[in-house]
Amino acid sequence: MNTLMPHFCEIVRDRIYFPRTKKTIPLHEIIMLQGEVNYSLVYLRNGRKILIPRTLKIFEAILQSYGFVRTHRGFIINCEHLLRIDKIQDFVYLTNNLQASISRRRRTEVSRRLQLVA
Repeated sequence: MNTLMPHFCEIVRDRIYFPRTKKTIPLHEIIMLQGEVNYSLVYLRNGRKILIPRTLKIFEAILQSYGFVRTHRGFIINCEHLLRIDKIQDFVYLTNNLQASISRRRRTEVSRRLQLVA
């Protein structure tokens, strides 16, 4: 069991477990996380969205070693759900018709990380 933030959440057998609410989300079900001020909107494969009262910075630290990449100040994507990259307009296209922008400053880091995954 890998405890990263014991009071908020932990990764257990490729699932995010939230002890306070006793909910789990399988990592492979998460397509993307979008930041909304001090909240994170989690997009799931079945089309549901879950609003979690934590910033993307916390999720970035937790999910970085599980194939997730921060592409922009407001987005973290799951590389398993990546369909294509539009380098001209700086967008990544994901399953369920979702898209996330790539910031100028993160462009090289995102390219490097996505090449390692592919």
